Amino acid sequence: MQTKQISLEQAAERLSVSPRSLSDRRYRIRLGLAAVRIGRRLTFSETDLERIIREGRERLPGEGRR
Repeated sequence: MQTKQISLEQAAERLSVSPRSLSDRRYRIRLGLAAVRIGRRLTFSETDLERIIREGRERLPGEGRR
């Protein structure tokens, strides 16, 4: 099953953050959000965005790793 990919701007709007914040790799790691880079563009899985919204909180570095 293939999920819909969403642009950086659409993902930032959906998460209520700036596109610049979302383009920062460290910020995405804290959120647990993987990005797909196609050339210079970043896209995000709609399923991943929905999961982050549903969870409602960011992951802190080292959290959940044991």
